[in-house]
Amino acid sequence: MSSWWLGAAAWLCACAVPAAETPSFPFLAASTQTLAVADCRARALAAEQAGDKPAALTAWERVIDRCRATEEQRTEARARIRALRPQAPRNTNRALARPWKVLVVIFRRLDFAWTDGRQQRVEVHKLVSPANEQTIRGSVAAFGEHVFELSSGMLRVDADIHVVEAPLTNLHAAAAHGPFSAAPHSVFRAVDPLQQAKPYDTVIAYVKFDADEGPEVPAPFTAATYGSVREFKGAGFITVPWHTNYPYPGEANGEMEVHEWLHQVDWVYAHVLRYPNELVPSSDEGRREGENRPGGDAEYARTAAERGWLRFYRHIMEDHITRQMWAEIRSRR
Repeated sequence: MSSWWLGAAAWLCACAVPAAETPSFPFLAASTQTLAVADCRARALAAEQAGDKPAALTAWERVIDRCRATEEQRTEARARIRALRPQAPRNTNRALARPWKVLVVIFRRLDFAWTDGRQQRVEVHKLVSPANEQTIRGSVAAFGEHVFELSSGMLRVDADIHVVEAPLTNLHAAAAHGPFSAAPHSVFRAVDPLQQAKPYDTVIAYVKFDADEGPEVPAPFTAATYGSVREFKGAGFITVPWHTNYPYPGEANGEMEVHEWLHQVDWVYAHVLRYPNELVPSSDEGRREGENRPGGDAEYARTAAERGWLRFYRHIMEDHITRQMWAEIRSRR
């Protein structure tokens, strides 16, 4: 994987739909029609020639989301979308954006013990300080800003943030001596009362794992995403074994949250809205300049000057996902 955010267990999809159940075209409202690529392309080119950039953008988007297009045809459409989107108006009124409800749970304390590979007992007592909490809150706020901007103002994050003061004492163990993670069953008893007031689309749990106070808790990944979780009423679940240097020391830029959330978005379009899986790439598929590996997104290359992957996430959210697709997104069937 190209992203430095995730390890091999990046995307844990709790209830993935078998491939045989997934048709090659979206299951949408009865009024939705499959359009002909040639017709949409002709309308797009005519609008471009007439100088009507918004109409041209819309017609190219239809090649992506309403046509049985080949990958070559989609590649052409994405290139034109990428050129036209900055020249077309987008929604700037948050009240008009579709809400995506996020429950953020910050576990103030982790009191946990395990036996390491040398049969030595390891005991940790982690505390999320007020400064740590502000960093997490800043990351969540930045995540919301990115979602609103990169969805062309079609989607907004409505986040409810709760700090659980009672210590978390249970973590999921991949093996007897780790690594460990805050899996759904580990945090359910603390999270369940918080999700009763309303349904959420995503639940994010932050548990401090780093070496600020005592040994670091070993984790199998930097963060992980479940497509849909029964314990959380079908919401996606992001678990973050939080370190104070994520994503960069002293910064709260929302990049990690966007990366993880895009795994859920990818799952939603393939398994809830039933779009062809290849339409939305994984947020793990970013390439660096000069890299030519199987599975990477050939339309994007991270330059040597770029520190992170936000430009790749912009490419996914603006070029691969259309405004119509953002208007349709939902986390459940």
